[in-house]
Amino acid sequence: MITILSELEQDALLEVLNIGMGQAADSLSQMVGEEVLLSVPRIFFMYRHEVFGMIEAEPMTPMAAVRQTFSGPFQGAAMLIYPHKKSLELVRALLREQIELEECRELEQESLTEVGNIILNACLGSIANIMEIEMLCDLPEYLQGTCDSLLVARHVPDASDDTVLLLYVDFMTNNSTIKGYVVLLFDTWTLSQLKTELVGVLSRY
Repeated sequence: MITILSELEQDALLEVLNIGMGQAADSLSQMVGEEVLLSVPRIFFMYRHEVFGMIEAEPMTPMAAVRQTFSGPFQGAAMLIYPHKKSLELVRALLREQIELEECRELEQESLTEVGNIILNACLGSIANIMEIEMLCDLPEYLQGTCDSLLVARHVPDASDDTVLLLYVDFMTNNSTIKGYVVLLFDTWTLSQLKTELVGVLSRY
C-alpha cells in the first residue's frame, strides 16, 4: 500500500465519499422500493497489482464487474467488483424475490450494470465536487473474469504500477449485507490535485 494522504486528508476523503454513497443509496432505495444503505468503511491507496490480495479472492475466483471510464480535466477508469457468487445474491436482494438461479443469471448483467452506474457516478461525482471540475462519464460496461484478468486486460489503461484507490463498499438491505469493491485508477497528476483539494477543504474548517 502507498501513503498518499495524511490521516486527516484520508478522513476528509472518506467523509466526501460517504456523502456520495448516501446519494447513491437514496437512488437505489427508490429503484428497489425499500431502504438501502451504502457505506464506505475503508479506503486504501495501492498499486494495481496489490488489489488482488485485498479483494479476498482465490486466484481463479470468478468476479463480476462494472467498468466506467471518465474524462475531462483528467482521465481514468472506475470499476465496481463483486465475487460472482455475491453478485447473484445482490441481484436477488434488488429484486426482493426468491427467483431461480438460472433466471437470476439472466438478470444479473442488467441489474449490476444499473447498480454500478449509480455507485460509480456517486464516487466520481463526489471527487469532482471536491475538485470543482466537470467529469464526463462513459456508459458503464459489464465484465466477468478473475480479479487479475479484470485489472490487467486491454479494457484497463496499461501499466502494472498504476496507483489506484480501493474502496470497501457495504451494501445493506433489510435482509442482507453484501460487500463490494470499487477500484478507481488515477494518474499522478490527478492524485496530486486530489491531495491539494483536500488540503484546501481541511483549511476551511
